[in-house]
Amino acid sequence: MSAGSAWYWKDREGFLGDGVQSVVGQLATNAVAEGLHVEPEQQEEWNSSIGVLQRELRERAREVELLRATLASPQLAEYRHVLLEYDFRRRGLRIDCVLLGAGIVAVLEFKRTKLTAADREQVTSYCVNLVEFHEETRRVAREEGAIVAPVLALTQGAAKGPGGAHGEFHRAPWDCVLRAPLTCDAHSLHGALLAALAARRNRVPIDAERWIHARFAPSSTILDAALSLYGQHDVSAISAHAAPAERIERCVESVARLVDDSLKRKSNRVLFVSGAPGAGKTLVGLKLAFDPRFRDDAVFVTGNAPLVEVLSEALKGAYRRRKNQTSSAIAVASGYAREDARAVIDLSTFKIVKAHAFLGERGGKTGSADGRVVIFDEAQRTYEKGREVLRRKLDEDEALLILDSLQRTYGDGVVVVALLGHNQAINRGELGAAAWFKAANARGWRYAIAEETLELSEVAAARELIDEGRRDPLDVGHLPHSMRFYRNGDIERWSECVLDEREDEATALAAELDRRGDTIWLTRELATARAWVRARRVGEERAGLIASGQARRLAAEGLFVDLKPDIAKWMLAPAGDVRSANMLETVQNQYQVQGLELDYTVVCWDLDLRREARSWRAYRLVGSEWQRDKALEIAKNGYRVLLTRARKGMIVFVPRGDASGEDSTRDAQAYDAIAEHLLRCGAQSVERAPVAS
Repeated sequence: MSAGSAWYWKDREGFLGDGVQSVVGQLATNAVAEGLHVEPEQQEEWNSSIGVLQRELRERAREVELLRATLASPQLAEYRHVLLEYDFRRRGLRIDCVLLGAGIVAVLEFKRTKLTAADREQVTSYCVNLVEFHEETRRVAREEGAIVAPVLALTQGAAKGPGGAHGEFHRAPWDCVLRAPLTCDAHSLHGALLAALAARRNRVPIDAERWIHARFAPSSTILDAALSLYGQHDVSAISAHAAPAERIERCVESVARLVDDSLKRKSNRVLFVSGAPGAGKTLVGLKLAFDPRFRDDAVFVTGNAPLVEVLSEALKGAYRRRKNQTSSAIAVASGYAREDARAVIDLSTFKIVKAHAFLGERGGKTGSADGRVVIFDEAQRTYEKGREVLRRKLDEDEALLILDSLQRTYGDGVVVVALLGHNQAINRGELGAAAWFKAANARGWRYAIAEETLELSEVAAARELIDEGRRDPLDVGHLPHSMRFYRNGDIERWSECVLDEREDEATALAAELDRRGDTIWLTRELATARAWVRARRVGEERAGLIASGQARRLAAEGLFVDLKPDIAKWMLAPAGDVRSANMLETVQNQYQVQGLELDYTVVCWDLDLRREARSWRAYRLVGSEWQRDKALEIAKNGYRVLLTRARKGMIVFVPRGDASGEDSTRDAQAYDAIAEHLLRCGAQSVERAPVAS
């Protein structure tokens, strides 16, 4: 029997017939086959957890004390198949144990000494992601009423359990997942498994062959994509979007051919890749940076400094062996042997560099910015001559200085892949694509750019700078389709209509979102917005408060946009950690979150972008007064970023302001005008509907 995506898979009778050492031996054999290093302490933990499971599976028909007399006493024999170390295909993680039974998928995680809130989030997220992306789990839940039960089991010590089941499930679309993980220890695992059986809605057997070989396409946020690429794991989430995914692959290969040609011919080139927000430009860049053909020569550079911090921290966390590790997952989550982990950690800091630190780090001790293939994400953000960067004014335009530095170091055979965002200028002093055309012309570099990219407004404005004699064709260089999760394509279009005064189109899009259950909500109370998010967020899902960097009068609501919390901790720390976005206490601005995504967002709207004479006007708070700001497009683009960060749900919070008139910076009528425009564009008021709608 093929083990498919699990290191061990047998029916219940076969599992009970195997000795502990036989099971552990098969796990170790598969670990070695995948190039992993199995350490003694991990093998000891496997011994312990499997022994517990075998003893508990032999027991039958014990009554469930915690579910009292209302629950039946089913036998554990109804768990018919045992899978150990199931490949989660997401960030290189594996689920410790999956039990397939009649009407149930039980997901077990073994912990050694204690159970934490983060552990509960972890196992719940495993269940949610199985329902969300594993086709057979999704099918049996929807068509046959199967449930998915999270179980946390201590292999040492005592645990409270099983608690919190009582037949309660998460709200839709996770209404097949038990709301609270069943917690237990070696002595109470039997009771936890019985409690899970008692919560079932039917007893339709699950076909194990079909389940283990089912298609599994996990979500592909930028963090998941980067971590998977580093570990050479399957990044298959985008396969659900066949056309955009195929376009991305064609783009990668088109650019890769020209990169390879430049290196072989020792020709210097700038290659331009453009795309709509969420279309996959960064994924293209990461694929190129980690491509075995180029990874020794490549460095990924981004103008999005917060993205660097989050990616670097996430990558280090993926490869770092945690002290006092309590999980029985593989020793190094990425799939690298322990002795290789340090090299990979070093690599993670080498591969990703902040754009405005790029010149200063080149040639340094770490070699972090050295490479012949330089992929610039958000390349439109390079600054003009005279702008202060790292406490020093630029002697020339930043793009020209970059080409000069690369050419001095390597001479010929250097490639810059410039990833250009469309409608994403949110800073003053950014030169856009024109800076790269000027720099390439001045230094005699060739460039390749697709026809679709030339048609973009930002590039078309610089068309006269293009020397056709230096231009090479690029077959696929523009990504027109958003890859963002679920509804984001329509959300992006809705946001564009809202900001471009197209109320009728916005209303129609919002109505379509309503029909799909993806309503855009609006509230005038921050407490209501927080309650809305908390009613929806499940497991390790990420939610947060976001606002414009100019939204300084949100201070009256306790939100301080100048505070700038540590973005890596904000994005990665689990709920319960006060630095986590999930606590809904601190706010990040558009500069911090561009290029990142959350599952749920509270978009906090201030008077820096307001309605006057049925049009948008931009303002900046100077001293104690709002003053008109000419940079309206930059202000609108900032809110465009904020309105498109949510993967699963968004609520917009517009304060009520100061109706007394004493505080002129918080004009109640100005806030009302913003809220009314959003309502006319199809947003729905939470105050007029139950929070849990």
